[in-house]
This record gives sequence, C-alpha cells and structure tokens, in this order.
Amino acid sequence: MAGGSGRYFKNNRGNATLIAIAALLMLTVISSALVTTAVSSLTIAKRQSLNVRAMQVAEAGIDRAISWLRGEPAPDGSTDGSFRNHVGASSENHTQCAWYAEQLSANESFKVCIRDAPGGGGKVIIRSESYVTYGSASASRAIEVVAERRAENVSCWNNVIFAGVGQAGHSINGNVVMRGSVHLLGDGESFTDLDNDYRWDDDEPYTDSNKNGYYDLGEPYTDVDGDGHRDAREPFIDANGNGVRDPALKITDLAEELSGTADIGNNYNGMSSTLLAKIPSCPTTTFAGETVQSLSAKLRVKHGQVSISGSAVAGYPQQTGNSVKETQDGAYVTDGYTGNKGASSVYSDNGTSADYDLGDGVVTFPTLQDPFPPYGTYMDYLYSTSTVVNSSLTLSSSNYSVSGPNGSLTYTASTGLLVITGKVYFTGDVNINASKIIYRGRGTIISAGDININCNVLPETRFPTTDALGWIAAKNMTVGGSAQLTLAGAFYAQYKVYIPKQSEVAGSMVSSYFSVKNVPHLYQVPALATNLPPGMPGGDPIWIITVDIKSWRDVTGYSK
Repeated sequence: MAGGSGRYFKNNRGNATLIAIAALLMLTVISSALVTTAVSSLTIAKRQSLNVRAMQVAEAGIDRAISWLRGEPAPDGSTDGSFRNHVGASSENHTQCAWYAEQLSANESFKVCIRDAPGGGGKVIIRSESYVTYGSASASRAIEVVAERRAENVSCWNNVIFAGVGQAGHSINGNVVMRGSVHLLGDGESFTDLDNDYRWDDDEPYTDSNKNGYYDLGEPYTDVDGDGHRDAREPFIDANGNGVRDPALKITDLAEELSGTADIGNNYNGMSSTLLAKIPSCPTTTFAGETVQSLSAKLRVKHGQVSISGSAVAGYPQQTGNSVKETQDGAYVTDGYTGNKGASSVYSDNGTSADYDLGDGVVTFPTLQDPFPPYGTYMDYLYSTSTVVNSSLTLSSSNYSVSGPNGSLTYTASTGLLVITGKVYFTGDVNINASKIIYRGRGTIISAGDININCNVLPETRFPTTDALGWIAAKNMTVGGSAQLTLAGAFYAQYKVYIPKQSEVAGSMVSSYFSVKNVPHLYQVPALATNLPPGMPGGDPIWIITVDIKSWRDVTGYSK
C-alpha cells in the first residue's frame, strides 16, 4: 500500500513475457511455413524445369528421326528411309520396335522408334522417349508423331513432257493430250557472265575507226544497256538452236496452251489396247479411301502462263467409285493461268495458287554441251562410249547391221525386228522409214543431226522393263511425220520435238521446245525413270523428300 489512500499496483511483467514468447512462436511458425513453401516452390519449379527440358529432349528425338526420313544417314547408314521397321497392328504396339538411342549430354538422352503405320500410304509413326536428370531428380516424356513421308524423283524423265528453254514465248506450241506429269522450265539459255553484271550482254555496236576488225578502247560505241562500258557478246549455249540467246519466258508468255480436246490427265484413259499391252499397268494408290489407278501427275511451270480455253482441262473432277484418279496430284504454276477458262478448269489436289515448288538449280534442262568430266561435254561422252558410225542411217526396205564394243544394231526389213544393245552413234541424220519397228533389247540410237521417225515403233515384249529403246537427236526430232503412229520409247532432242499427226506415244519426251499439231496423245510410263536406255541425258534421279507431320501428342510423362 502507498501513502494513505490504500491503493495497490499490480505487477504485469510476467504477462509481457508470455506475450513475447507467443509472438516469437508465431514468427517461428510463419517463418517455417515460408521456408517450407519456398522449398516446395523450388522443388516444383525444378520439376517443371525438368519436365520442360524432358519435352525438349523428346522433341529433339522427333527431329532426329525426321532428318533420317529426309535422307540424312540413319543409324544403319541408309539414306532412303529403309531403316524403319515393322508395321504394328495399332499405333500403341511397340513390342517389335527397333529403338535408336542417343546421349545428348551426361544428363540427357532419348530413344526413338520409327515404323510404318498401319495402312501404309507413306505414313510412319515416330515415338520418342526422353530421360533427363538433375541431382536426385529425374523426368521423362514420350511423344508420338504420325508423319507422311513422300519421296519424288523430279528427274526430267519422270514426266510425259519436259521442256527447257522454249522458243518464241512458248514451251509447247500447239494442243496435245498429256497423261502424266508435265514440267516446263522456260529458263533462259545459260551464258558466261564475263563482266559479272548478272545479265547476258549482246555485242554492242561500235565504229571500227582503225579498221582492224575488232573494238579498241576509245573507239565510239553505243551503250545499249547503259552500264557505262562497251559489252562484247557473251558466250551462251544455244539450247534450242535458233541462233539467238533466249531469255526466260516472261510472265505474259504462254508456256502452254490447252484448248479444244487437249487436256492433262492422271491415268491411262483413252489409251489404245495395242499400247496398253506393251507397257506396265498404271500404278495404283489410295485416294479418298479408294484404291485407284494414278500416274501421280503434277503440272510444274517455272516461267510463263498456262492458257486453258474451251473444253480443255488440267485434271478432272474426282468421281467417287471410279477405278482411276481424275485429279492431278499437284499444280505449281508461278505465273498463273489465262484463257477463257483459266484456273477454273484446273482440278488439282493442292488447288491452283501454288507457285513453282523446286526453286532455281534443282532441275535444269540437260544439254549436250553440259560439262561431263573427263570427256569434255556430254556429247563428247556419248561419242567416246558408243559404237560410232561415220554416216547417216536410213532404215526402210533393206536389212542393216552394225556392231562394235560399245553397242550393236541389227534390222531385218521383212519382219521389222530391230535388235539393239548399248549405244550406237551416227554422225549424220537418222531416218526411220520402215513399215514398222519391233525392237528387242536395251539400247539407244544417237544422231549428231536430226532424227525422223515415220513408222510404228513398239517393243517386242514390254517397255521399259524388258525392252527399252532411246533416241537422242543433237538437233531436231520429228515423230510421226507421215501418219498417225503408235510408239513407245525415250525421246530426247536438244532443239525441238515436232509431232505433226495425232500419234499415240508412251514414254517420255525431253526437249528445249515442242511443236505439235492435230492433238497427239502422250502417255507417261512411270517405270521409265528407273529403267532408262543407256546414255540418256539427265538420266540420274533427283530425289525430293518431304515429311509432313499429320498429328502430334504427348503420350506419357513423369518426374520424381
């Protein structure tokens, strides 16, 4: 008690201590919770990071498999996609898979399985499984991709018609029925760019002041192209033999004209029974759920327009239930379509707006002046590796025979049988005026001039797998000059192919330029590209491989 009031004061120090202890406990609990949360967040973040990395590694496995499918060397060394294995009963059946493993780093690896999908059609199933670790943690992901692999040989001989430079603003002059792929370049003739200005220079006029027959520095000249100096005529390859250097077809030039009964088709509809009996059956494919005959026809035009008028068409509308594929597999025309029907009469699986798809330099016209080491040019190669006859050739009513170490040819006039092996080279023109030619064997007739074929020319057995006859003209070739003929073969003329009658031809034609009349019928034989007669220019295959992903899914994943 203090003073006289009798009041007492309570001691609260114990309560304060309890409150402080409670606060400390609370702070400890909160701190512990925060630490636990932080640790948990770090663990989750690490797992998420591992899962993301595991997905990236699995995707790397998919990319590796696709590179093998596109032609990179596979684990077994193959480059044609043949490493892939069994066809499973379902997409989940991996029991027979051959797995290919790859270690990306000490802590990252994947394994992939690539196999054909049920149903075929070029579809493959790729499964990639990854495994990554970080300390004691690990993660794995599995991805499954369904892709479609297509390999196309875009060699000039895998077409019914292949045209190079063209002439007078055309690749094909006249109407023609074509069954199979058509490839028209319209490229300018190649030249030597002496002054490195990326264009061909013609001989600019000048005044020969000192009368020495050539231009001397300082003599007056006309600067035609305005480049500030006088240009001499730069060397070029006159592929079409017209004596002038032809530039690429312009956007307004007509690479091809289709009108009247002319068309482009994807099957053998319309072929005579005589010709059908001499070639392999039309290949089949699966399209829109049906098995149909198809030539896998594509229209490619690098320079120039395609004119379509009247009842002419490029491809036909697909008809369900038919045994043939009517539509084209693709149309690639950079400069587009013209004519009173134009693109409305193009029936192609990829529509009508696709540009030329092969770019520059992938496919070029094979000239006989192309370098061909160690012989010099390709023409030099043909001369050096053939049986050479220093004269022209005419086959008509008399027998003929020639043989040598590199080729032989025997013709019996009474039966029309022509037996050929290897390559036979004639320094003059070749004229075939027999009543008919039935050829046996595999060989090529070469002319340093023109070739004129004026009779039916068919294989004894089957073209081109058993009997295959090639024709190479350094200049021009006329097919069917005197009548409507039936022929099967491989035809090359550097300058021009001329078909004046409504002949029927199975095989492939390659030339700088085509001139046709009376709507001949030309049919591609797909087997020819891999069964060529010896020595055909541009005969090596040019493979273009595409892999399109149709579906992608994350199958499984775990981390721990």
